[in-house]
Amino acid sequence: MLKVKKVALRFSLNSDYTRRIVRGVISYMHKHGPWEVDIRNKEPFGFTTWRELKNWEGDGIIAPVYFQNHLDMLLKKGIPVVNTADSKLDLPFPTIHFDDEAIGRMAAHHLLRHKLDRFAFIGPKEYGYSTLRGESFAAALKEQDAPCTRCWIRPVTPTSMQLLDDSWIEENYYLAALQQLVPPVGVFAANDQVGYGILRACRQLGLRSPEDICLVAVDNDELLCNMAWPNLSSIALAAEDFGYRAAKMLDLQMQGKTLYEEITVIPPTGVIMRNSSDFLTVDDRYVADALRYIRNHSNRYIDVSDVMSVMPISRRSLERRFQEVVGHGVYKEISRCHIELAKEQLDTTDHAISRIARDSGFNSTNRFEDTFRKETGTSPTAYRKRLEKQTTVKTPTPRKTKKKASTKRTPKKK
Repeated sequence: MLKVKKVALRFSLNSDYTRRIVRGVISYMHKHGPWEVDIRNKEPFGFTTWRELKNWEGDGIIAPVYFQNHLDMLLKKGIPVVNTADSKLDLPFPTIHFDDEAIGRMAAHHLLRHKLDRFAFIGPKEYGYSTLRGESFAAALKEQDAPCTRCWIRPVTPTSMQLLDDSWIEENYYLAALQQLVPPVGVFAANDQVGYGILRACRQLGLRSPEDICLVAVDNDELLCNMAWPNLSSIALAAEDFGYRAAKMLDLQMQGKTLYEEITVIPPTGVIMRNSSDFLTVDDRYVADALRYIRNHSNRYIDVSDVMSVMPISRRSLERRFQEVVGHGVYKEISRCHIELAKEQLDTTDHAISRIARDSGFNSTNRFEDTFRKETGTSPTAYRKRLEKQTTVKTPTPRKTKKKASTKRTPKKK
């Protein structure tokens, strides 16, 4: 009889982002299970808490390990564990986490496009993912001689049992952080929860977004981002792929097999721009509306007719206004925005050229490569290699670690 593995997942189900991670785990289970995942049937429905996990008995655990008491508890259990946090602790477990340095660079490049003079990072200092994102954001800005203020906010209580899925940052911390800044300023929030808190604080202080606080966050929790007012720009992460690969790492350990990579790093997907970072200094409202539409749809194929479908004036009138305000026509602006998005992805992800072509709004790879060469004077591949060479020279000394990060998948056992 096939033995069913008992597995515990330490994720909140309160956000779309973490639910997508769990969907990735489920996808792996359906192909390679069965697993019995420990859940709490009482309201609210969820997975095992850290307190409940202390007395739980099973075969494997997937959990973000941030605090020493959690690490000590997992070590005592002596069963396979996959850590899902970019933790400050020296962990003996295989780890999978998102590329927080790439996330910080992506946020910087996105906000630099708006030609702002001041920038800030807002996030909690207690968590490794937050400090790395803030440090990388500031380093990318420094390369462009742009200043960055780092505003650290703290959880409600100092206890290590405070959970990330609670309402875990007090309102006054957001207010204090924003009061340090001089608008207009480009702000990078450590995650969508922090971004949502910033926007609420903006309303209390009479600050406008994006005009005063041009804001981008991380996770692309669509429910939270669209519930925010104005809706929140966010860096999307490959959450389902993350969950699938975490499950695979745990399964190999439970089978007694060797993991060839102790650390797996997942790059960000790209910026999903919404109103909170749609910063425009254009007086002509028709041109501003057209620019906003183009920017908000730069990740999919559009042409001039799509822009005109939301405009109350004629194409001839809009083209004339564009020439006067922007210096070129509507089609040229569409092409420019597609290319800028592609540059961002070439710099901050390792995605294939064909995927970048699709994700930056081109209907074919050939069309993308031709347009990119025409706009930049070089091919996408050559552009990426040049950036990698520059990064090799400019990258600061990395933090000390006993493990070598890799984005490679665990090879299949032959």
